[in-house]
Formats: sequence, structure tokens, C-alpha cells
Amino acid sequence: MNAELITESETRVWPEKVTVDWRRFSCGLWRVPEGDISEAYSASSMPKVTVFTHEGCLFTNGGSCSSQAVMCSVDAYPLMAPANYHGLESVPYSYEGRTVQYRGKDFRLGPKVIFTSTDLSVEEWRHLFRVLYADGGYFARQASYGLFLSDDLRNAQSPNGQVALNLELAGELLGLSKDDMKRFLEGGVKTELKLQLDFAL
Repeated sequence: MNAELITESETRVWPEKVTVDWRRFSCGLWRVPEGDISEAYSASSMPKVTVFTHEGCLFTNGGSCSSQAVMCSVDAYPLMAPANYHGLESVPYSYEGRTVQYRGKDFRLGPKVIFTSTDLSVEEWRHLFRVLYADGGYFARQASYGLFLSDDLRNAQSPNGQVALNLELAGELLGLSKDDMKRFLEGGVKTELKLQLDFAL
């Protein structure tokens, strides 16, 4: 990434909140590659920081708040050339004003911008629920997918998540065990499942 991206920072008005694709927040679990915003988490490495870009500017991730497996919000801070920073020397409960290093150069952190994730589509939520059960280890300890949905996901917090949950609870996968679900996700259970449904009819 090129530090030249931030030369316009002197006159930029920073938004309070920005919404971007949920995949950018992925921590690398649940069969979704790690996103660039997640990779740029720097609160534990300051003054050295890692960055992501948004609309031609460099930001670092100062910490996140997550209420679901993939959806979250991040407190991000733009990197500014020291000469272009005219804010406070320090801001309580914020990294704004701190001097950080990126690629051997000093920068000041500008005002906090909250980055929030988009909602997953209904189909993305349905796939995620299945992956959460198959790969969730102890946290998906139920004997069947139906029990997992009823016990752990009954309060899906997003509109699409709730629709997806209702569809899954009315679906044909409720009796699958974790091993069955893993095979299903890899394409190995569809035939067995179809045969079971045919016999039931």
C-alpha cells in the first residue's frame, strides 16, 4: 500500500460511520478468508500499525465489537501525515492523535471512524449456520443441527439472519449430526439425504 494515498487528508471531512461488505471483517474462521479490516487490527502492536484502505485513504483497526459470528463494527483511525494533523494531542478512550509507524514512517491517527458490516444475504446466513454447526467444536455440542438452531441461534439479530433461521428450522437438515453436516457441506451427504426423504414419502 502506498502512503501517498493519504495526501488529501488535510482537508478531508471524516464520516462518523461507514458500512462496508461483511467479508472485510472476517477473522478467518467459518470457511471465510480473513478480511483486510480484520487483518489491520493494531491495538496490541502500536505504535507499529497494519492498515486497510477505504476511498483512497489508509486506516488502522483500533478494536472491534462483535455480536455475531461475522457481523461487527470496528473503531478505525485514518493515518495522516504529521503536518496535516491539527486535532487534539490525545482524546480520552480513543487512539486519535497518537503517533504511529507504518512502513518506517511516522503518522498521526485522525478522528475515529466506525466501520460496520453489511448484513449477510439470507443464503449466506443459511450457509454460515451450517458451517457454525459443523465446525463449531464444543460451542456446537448439540446432537443434531435442529437442536443447535433451537438452542444457540434462536435470537438471530439481523433481519436476514432471522429469515434464514426460520427457513433452516423448516428445512430438511434438522436431523443431521455434526459429522453428517461436514459431509453435507463437502457434497457427500446429499444422496443419502435424498434417499431418506424418498423413503419417508
